[in-house]
Parts: sequence; structure tokens; C-alpha cells
Amino acid sequence: MKTLFSKKFNIFILIIISCLFLVPYFIMLISCFSTNSAIKGNDILNNISLNNFIFNFNLLINEKYLINSLLNSFIVSIFASLLSVFMSSMAGYGYMICEKNKKIKKLYLFSFFPMLIPSFILIIPIFLIFNSLNLIDTYIALIIGSISVSFNIYLFKQNSKLLPIELLKIARIDGLSEFSIYKKIYIPCMKPVFVTALLLSFLESWNALLIPSVIARSKEMFTNTLFLNSLGTIWSSDYGLLMISLIFSTIPIIVLFIIFQKNFKSGINISN
Repeated sequence: MKTLFSKKFNIFILIIISCLFLVPYFIMLISCFSTNSAIKGNDILNNISLNNFIFNFNLLINEKYLINSLLNSFIVSIFASLLSVFMSSMAGYGYMICEKNKKIKKLYLFSFFPMLIPSFILIIPIFLIFNSLNLIDTYIALIIGSISVSFNIYLFKQNSKLLPIELLKIARIDGLSEFSIYKKIYIPCMKPVFVTALLLSFLESWNALLIPSVIARSKEMFTNTLFLNSLGTIWSSDYGLLMISLIFSTIPIIVLFIIFQKNFKSGINISN
């Protein structure tokens, strides 16, 4: 009886917490049906109408760099997440097969060092490096600047129990190279982790603002976050347009999580 009550109580608490987290998104959605003056005057609920939504939507459609910024974000996020997962999965596989080596263990701990460095400290070095290579305002720089592997390495290493060690030994006896084992055995066995790492890397690249703001100079190279940032200034901004732009920028992420939610849940649960 106590167990049943505790489960219901935990579910109730989780529902309340979820609702609290959804409040900002609900306000953002309601603001799409309001006007700029109503949002600034904290009078959103009294100015809700479909006409306001249509007006804000037309403003968004007429934005010259909207589609271009979404396309740039897709290109950068897809390539950056693929490279992040490839490098981190290779590292995770290497750390797994060399787990008993003490020096490799120290190297594994050292791989978390980038997570301790604040992003803003890296802005000037990143700019100087890309500028010296003439890569400023290019896709290559945006993709490289969006790559993040530290957490993914941890994710792959912690989920290495998915891969039977006996299977690796049999594969080596059959004459498979380590890369062939990685491709034919490691990837299929670790599929949920790969999907989880891809989604997390894609989300991080999609929402990146600080480093892309240094790399991208022209509006043609703006990612979606830079485009959203350019819609509002301290002195003038259209909050109705900004809110509907935010809604559209979250749709791709929501769709991806809905499609891959089963694999994502599996990847997260295994790491626990």
C-alpha cells in the first residue's frame, strides 16, 4: 500500500515539475497570438486573436534570412553531430578495450577537461585560429566550432556493457580488424547510445550561439540562433515576431525527439 502511494505521489510531483517547465513555452505560444505592444505592456491575455497570429506569421515569412538561417543550422548541426558521434564513439570503443591499462584510464579522465573550460574563454583563440586559416564565415569553421565530444565519450564508455566481451574475442579470432569490429559489432550493439549521442549533439549544435557569433560575419552565414538574436535589440524589437520565430526554431528539435524517443530513452536508461 505504501509503495503504491509513493508511486502515485512521485508521479504527481513529476507532473507538477513538468508543468512548471512548460510554463515559459506556454507563454511563448500564447504570445504568438498577441501584439508587440501587448507583450511589452504585460497585457497578453487581453489581446489574443487569430489575426495577430496571422500578422506575426506574415512578418516571419517576409524575413529575408529566415529560410537561409534554418538551412545553415541544419547543415552545421547534422555534420557537427555526425563528426562528434564518430569521434566520441571511436574514443569510447578505444577506452573500453584498453580499460585495464592505467595510463589509458588517466587519459580517459583527461578527456573531461574541456567540459571544465567556459566557452567564452575559447572565443579569442578560436577566432585567431580560424582567421589565420581563412575560415572565418565558412561552413567548415561553423561545423568544427560546434563539435563537442567530452560528454559523448563518457556516454559511450559508460554504456560499454552493452557489448559482450566474448563477441569481441571471437571476432578477433576470426581475423577481423578493430575498425571492422567497431563497424560490424560495436555500432549495431550500441545503436540506442548512438541515437542518444546524435540527438544531444544535434541539440547542442542547433542552440549554439557564442562561438557561431564570432565565426559568422555575414547574414547569409547566420545560423538560426544568430538569426533569432538579430531580431531583437535593446532599443527596438518586435516580441510577437520573436516569439513565433522561437516556436518555429523549436519544431525541428521536437520532431526529432518524437521520432527517436524510444532509442533516446533506451540510451539514457542504460547509462544509469
